[in-house]
Amino acid sequence: MRNTMKILPLLAIAAIAAPAQATADTYPRQPINLIVNFPPGGATDLTARALGTAMAESLKQPIIVENRAGAGGAIGIAVVSGAKKDGYHVGFVSVAGLTTLPQMRRVPYSMETVSYLCRAYDAPVFMLVRQDSAFRTARQLVEYARSNPGRLNYATVGPGSLPHLAALDFAAAAKVDISHIPYQGESPAITDLLGGHVDLYFGTNAVATAHNLRRLAVAADARQGEAPDTPTLTELGYPVLRSIGGGLIAPAGLDESARQALGTACEKAVHGETFRKALGNLKLNPAYLDGAAFEQALHAEASGNRALLAREGLLAQ
Repeated sequence: MRNTMKILPLLAIAAIAAPAQATADTYPRQPINLIVNFPPGGATDLTARALGTAMAESLKQPIIVENRAGAGGAIGIAVVSGAKKDGYHVGFVSVAGLTTLPQMRRVPYSMETVSYLCRAYDAPVFMLVRQDSAFRTARQLVEYARSNPGRLNYATVGPGSLPHLAALDFAAAAKVDISHIPYQGESPAITDLLGGHVDLYFGTNAVATAHNLRRLAVAADARQGEAPDTPTLTELGYPVLRSIGGGLIAPAGLDESARQALGTACEKAVHGETFRKALGNLKLNPAYLDGAAFEQALHAEASGNRALLAREGLLAQ
């Protein structure tokens, strides 16, 4: 009886301590690596950093950005796909690396080897030139391109990217022959555009603002509030609708507690003032989708892209 009386207080202390210990062991317990599949300084990178800063506030852990660029965004996605499933290695990616590249060439991942946590932004593709360009309107550019087939070239962040698909759609709709020059990210592409080595760039309103580029048209269903004088390609007679989206992914089979925590933090961040202000400065649009809706949207996009790639002879053999 005396021994029993000694044990009971100890059990009571253990019962009280157990919830505290369980709470201490919950996710996240350490910094989180956020892998970005494009180089520093571009729209994808800057948006990822803004999202990481906002998510860190609610997760109470630092989020460390690691740029793993190359192969049109495929390298970064491959790193995320092959990472540990513990929630400490996640990715912020431009979605064409998932919806387009696996259909164009062999890559060490698929849409099924990653988990989808949330979409964070969506930005329509603009047709851009330098301020000293001879082309002041998209119609002038089309007229020149028709009279000089193959003479004009355009830059994008890489083959299979959404800007590349927008350019292919535009060339087909306008019946022009313009040459693609792919780059490994936005910064080198813009450097060559400003240096006069390429004539045209397909990218976001953010890059137009940052580098004082002339907007000729936008591949959206309506004129954009930040650029109300820029016509849509559709109103010019070229029905092209393309936008660059980005979101948070992780390896397939992600630990469920980590999935829930990351998804909640992402939703809170995208709707929060810190992230929305950062995207406003970048001239980008917050566009939240939860993980399931994000995955569904990407599968629909991949299906549509397949038709374009088949038309252009770009499907992997």
